[in-house]
Amino acid sequence: MSHLSVVIPVFNESSLIEELVKRVKKNIQIITEDFEIIIVDDGSFDDTWKFIHAESVKEKRLRGIKFSRNFGHHYAITAGLQNSTGYWVVVMDGDLQDRPEVIPDLYNKAQEGYDLVFANRKKRTDSRTYLVFQRFFYLLLNFLTGLEFDHRQANFSIINRKVVEAFKSFSENSRYYMTTIRWLGFKSTSIDAMHDFRFSGKSSYKLNKRIKLAVDIIISFSERPLRFTVGLGLLMSLASVLAGIAIVIKKVTSGFSEIGWAGLMVSIFFTTGIVLMVLGILGIYIGKIFLQVKNRPLYIVSEEI
Repeated sequence: MSHLSVVIPVFNESSLIEELVKRVKKNIQIITEDFEIIIVDDGSFDDTWKFIHAESVKEKRLRGIKFSRNFGHHYAITAGLQNSTGYWVVVMDGDLQDRPEVIPDLYNKAQEGYDLVFANRKKRTDSRTYLVFQRFFYLLLNFLTGLEFDHRQANFSIINRKVVEAFKSFSENSRYYMTTIRWLGFKSTSIDAMHDFRFSGKSSYKLNKRIKLAVDIIISFSERPLRFTVGLGLLMSLASVLAGIAIVIKKVTSGFSEIGWAGLMVSIFFTTGIVLMVLGILGIYIGKIFLQVKNRPLYIVSEEI
C-alpha cells in the first residue's frame, strides 16, 4: 500500500499528459515520495495512451489503465479508485482546471481529522450562461434528491481508505462520484481553491452528456419524481371533480350557451401530456432496473501499464 494515490480520468488529452504528470508529481513530492499516479484513459481516440505510456517509462510510480471504449468520466474515476492502493486518494480531472498545486492543501486539511475534503472552485473560468444553468441544475438536484450539493464543488477532493472501500462496495450501474461520496456520509469539509483555465483543447462534456448525467443522478439517488407523479395525479383528479361540480351547477342554473369544443380539446391534450410524462418517468426507472439486473461490468479494460 502506498501513502498517497492520485486518480485522474482523461479523454483525448494527449496535448497535456506530460504537463499534467509533471505538475502532479511535483506537488505530491511536497507530501511524500510514497505515492502512485493512476491515469485512466476513457477510450481516447487520439494519442493519449501513447503519451501515458511514454510518461510511465520515465516515472515508475505512474500506472495507466486504458478502457476498450468510452464508458464515461465517472466510470473512469471508479476504475481508478478500484485500482488504487493509497491510504489517501486524490481525485481530480485531467484538464488541469483542477490545479495540482491544491493537492498539498487538501492533504493538510484532511490531516485535521477529516475523512474527505472537497475543493470549492473560486473564480470559475466557465461562461456566465454555463454557470447560471449549473446553479439551476444544483437547485433542482437538491430538491429532487433531498441531498445538499454545493455548486462550487465537483470531483476534486481527497478521501481516505475507509471512504474508498465504502465507495467500492457500491454495485450500481449509474455512477456519479460526488453524489455517491456525499451519500456515504463520513466526516467532511472543504477548502477554497482557484479554478484554472483548460491547459489545452476543448471540453468533451457536451450538453447531451450533461443532461444524461443529470437524469442518471436524480433517478439513481431519489424516488421523489415518482412521488410527484402521484401528487400530480391526485391534484388532477381533484381538479376534475371540481370542474364536474361547476359544470353541473352551471347546467342547472343557466344552461350552456355553447358546446365549448376548444376547451375540451385543450383539456384532452393537457391530460394526455401529463399521462405520457408520468409514463415516461416510470419508464426511465424501469429502464434503470433493466440495466442493473443484467449485471454487466461497469467498464472493460483493454490495456494496463
